[in-house]
Amino acid sequence: MARHEHVLSVFVASPSDVADERSRLEDVIRELNTTWSRELGLRLELVRWETHAYPDFGDDAQAVINNQIPDDFDIFIGIMWCRYGTPTTRAESGTFEEFKRAKARHDADPKSVGVMVYFKDEPVPPSKLDTEQLAAVASFRKSIGNEGALYWMFKDIDEFEKLLRMHLTRRVQAWRPQEQLASPPTSPPPSAKPASTGEDDLGLIDLIEVFEDEFAELVDIATRITHATEDVGKKMVERTDETNALKIASVGPVNRQAAKKVISKAARDMDQFVQRMDAEIPLFAAHLENGMNAFIHAAELSVEFQSGEDDAGEVQQALDGITTLHTTLCEIEAPISALQSAVSTLPRMTLELNRSKRRVVDVLQRFIDQLHKAQNLTREAEAVVKAVVNAQSLQPDSN
Repeated sequence: MARHEHVLSVFVASPSDVADERSRLEDVIRELNTTWSRELGLRLELVRWETHAYPDFGDDAQAVINNQIPDDFDIFIGIMWCRYGTPTTRAESGTFEEFKRAKARHDADPKSVGVMVYFKDEPVPPSKLDTEQLAAVASFRKSIGNEGALYWMFKDIDEFEKLLRMHLTRRVQAWRPQEQLASPPTSPPPSAKPASTGEDDLGLIDLIEVFEDEFAELVDIATRITHATEDVGKKMVERTDETNALKIASVGPVNRQAAKKVISKAARDMDQFVQRMDAEIPLFAAHLENGMNAFIHAAELSVEFQSGEDDAGEVQQALDGITTLHTTLCEIEAPISALQSAVSTLPRMTLELNRSKRRVVDVLQRFIDQLHKAQNLTREAEAVVKAVVNAQSLQPDSN
């Protein structure tokens, strides 16, 4: 039986230094099409100059691309890191020119194209460092922020993929009800799928259970780390009190050996804390990875479902769990940062203490980086679930 298929075209613009992200985008769209094409009658078409342009002549290479690739795409994705790109006869770079064309369409009709811009926030290897290019990227980021753009930062390619999946899911969630209201389906889409086995066969409820379990583990780990932080903070106060007691009890100069013993205890306290954090941080990262992967897959599947009381209950439960996790992750950062600041300002008394200080500061920074990544992803997860609620409320009544 013939069936209609909606195509949303996705155009990607970027300089050459984010080739890995461009490839990952292609993988994501291929996988999303596997999920959505059959059930929703929806396909995302990735438009790239590498696949949609061919050799020809023009004012410059970008002019050839502009002539050959239509600008009626539905979603524009811009990606930048440390390169701004090569100037054209019409703009500061080819990427900027492509952005300007998409932005002009959006300004004329915001519904005509969605504009999504991402900046990679990762250290630049010395071999790739070009201060002029880097400054141009920073200037561009500031300028679009001033123009009202909500751009997104990402630390690594895995975080980029997760953000991209959630953002594209939200785009489709927003598009689907409008499309259905404009042209309601006469019959439900076919639900039969080819039989297969494996993790990809997990259903929506299975995936919700997985990410709820993983997020619960994250809350437990965050709680344990909070307690460990409080414990080492108390021990630092105790060692300070012991040092002050030595000063009070001493008639002349403080006994050096006695002071070194106290300092050595403080160093051991810090080393034990570092060992505990070294054990917890990989667990935190693993549960975050597993939980977000399950959540994102569930979000991708959720666009297939019509609204109902059972669905609404599942969605609300998922939202409550994500909100609890996000709140916990935000609350834990303050004591972690305070401890890092306190340790970093301790006086440089002995080699042993200095090394322990450095280990504590480093391990706390590793965890703070993980926290920021988790906060970023869970904030987006909250937005995705809220978009599901909004999309379901706009769906036409099948009765």
